[in-house]
Amino acid sequence: MSRRQYLLWCGILRMELHIDEALDLASKVFYKISDKWWSRLNAAHRYELRERLDFLLRIDATTNILEYVRIGFCKYYGPNNKLSNLTIAEYRQTELYYDMYLHTGQTRFLHLLAATLFRPKGKRRGDDIRLPLDDYTVGKRAKLFRWVLHPVKLLAIKLFYESCRNYVRKSFPTIYKSAGPNDGPFTRPTSGLQDLEDHILAFSGDKFGSFDNTRNTNLYLFLKHMSERIDEYERAMAARQ
Repeated sequence: MSRRQYLLWCGILRMELHIDEALDLASKVFYKISDKWWSRLNAAHRYELRERLDFLLRIDATTNILEYVRIGFCKYYGPNNKLSNLTIAEYRQTELYYDMYLHTGQTRFLHLLAATLFRPKGKRRGDDIRLPLDDYTVGKRAKLFRWVLHPVKLLAIKLFYESCRNYVRKSFPTIYKSAGPNDGPFTRPTSGLQDLEDHILAFSGDKFGSFDNTRNTNLYLFLKHMSERIDEYERAMAARQ
């Protein structure tokens, strides 16, 4: 799916139409069918067009199709596909903003989420071309996004993050399952409002070094290590029974 098509579909989603109405509108827009020709299509033809586009209902948005958002002369670049170049500290911050949005419904938390993910280009650090994460500039950028970022692009960022978030959770089932009474020191994240900083602190001084080094560890490396430690703990507990 192209960037243009993705934004068009997000624009249609914002209209909160019935599924068939949304797919009909997508058919007209994607295939550039005029109202005149659309009125001549019978129900069978319209159904066939909807069937061709029903993949939109199952879209996997883990690819950063947007790549960047432009405001004036400035470009703000997003993370790699599947959030693969996020640090655990950055993911901790985006999770807090996303959870706050879910709990309150306030879009200001989505603007903070977008401002955390999409940042100006800086000195390349590995596979990340964005400036390092900084709370002060995130706040300023969120205020800017609140005034000038188009709602369709904000929705596109939200869908991208949600898809990547679901992918992360499915990739680490050991971590993202209901916490049990015997989780011991490796308590899993719950579905409620949470702060991953406790988990970062718990693993500081271990494989990844100091707290600062640990919080700057790649998201997937951190969660892989955390998953392995939980597995080790559960095997040890099972052996003692």
